Amino acid sequence: MYPNKKRINLTELERYRLPIYSRKSKEKIVYFYVLDPRSVVEGNPKMVRIRKKFNHIHRARERDDAALRFRDEVSRKLREGWNPLEQDCETKGFTPFEDVLEKYLGWLQKLLKDNVITNKTFLDYKSRLDMLKKFNAKKEAHIIYIYQLKTAYIESFLEWIYVGRDNSPRTRNNYLTWFSSFCGWLVQTGYADSNPSANIKNLKETDKIRTVIAPEDMERLRTYLMEHDRYFLLCCMMQYYTFVRPNELMQLKVGDISAEEQTVFVSHKISKNRKDGKVTLPIRVIRFMEELGVLDSPANYYLFSHKFRPGAERCLSRKIISRWLNIRKALDFPKNYQFYSLKDTGITDMIDVAGLSTAKDQARHSSVAITNHYVKNQQLVVHPELKDFEGML
Repeated sequence: MYPNKKRINLTELERYRLPIYSRKSKEKIVYFYVLDPRSVVEGNPKMVRIRKKFNHIHRARERDDAALRFRDEVSRKLREGWNPLEQDCETKGFTPFEDVLEKYLGWLQKLLKDNVITNKTFLDYKSRLDMLKKFNAKKEAHIIYIYQLKTAYIESFLEWIYVGRDNSPRTRNNYLTWFSSFCGWLVQTGYADSNPSANIKNLKETDKIRTVIAPEDMERLRTYLMEHDRYFLLCCMMQYYTFVRPNELMQLKVGDISAEEQTVFVSHKISKNRKDGKVTLPIRVIRFMEELGVLDSPANYYLFSHKFRPGAERCLSRKIISRWLNIRKALDFPKNYQFYSLKDTGITDMIDVAGLSTAKDQARHSSVAITNHYVKNQQLVVHPELKDFEGML
């Protein structure tokens, strides 16, 4: 980084001047101009003339043909973005930073298209990329070429995320995890020789404020929703009994529900871990679905669409959070009662009823600690003993 240098807008700079074949003078040359990348970094951009002599070809016609072919080839390469001075400096290090960010976005789009990452992961990464662009637009932080992406720059960016934007240590650490992935891509694609984020440490995180919901408050929640919003009650029941993640929940289809088997199928296409899963659906939930007429809807309908009723259009997971916040306010619930608290509460209750192993399989987790490490064995295990399980919701 060059904090004391004048910020240069690359889009306003002349990058090259097309080659000219000069044959009137004693020397027969083709010359052209390109922008010197080092001069841009130093804050004093200038053009450099590059020339090639053709005097060694004695016959005029052959000399002219060779020079014109060279001129036309150089013209083509310049228009495509070639700069010989950049190649002389580093292999890809003088690629404009903003160009690299766009190429990385294209890489993410390809991963999404090929179903390598989920849409949620793509949007999360894109959001972080947009934040990096916003940071780099700041005058005191601006870098121009990718080789300037050093550890100090990344630490400044993380400090801006954590202190400047008043985020939590967890958010800052999530950005560091993403940045490490981005730098890994830079190394893989030849834009960097090593990962400049490798030695940056995570901040110590505080425990999650989310807690299980007390039995009396679960009863208040059920009573309130039975009167005001029975379809959202079903959504809450699915979270409490099946532990299907909100983003997965909003992509479930009516056809994924089997009343006969009492199961919910979670396809690898929507699952966070990209694996098929199947969990048990207690009879209490089945009967409530039948009461609402949910299972009479077409199989290709989303289980939760507009107003959390079955429909052809998918409901975004943020609608769940928005609805939950209104309910929490109406019931005067504390802030540590979050929608995901239903999952924590359900797992806790299920351990008491069916045991640790059963709850782990139902949650598709490797432990009851709500971690991100998933079971490595078959995830299509269902437990018959859960079919008559009745909790508090």
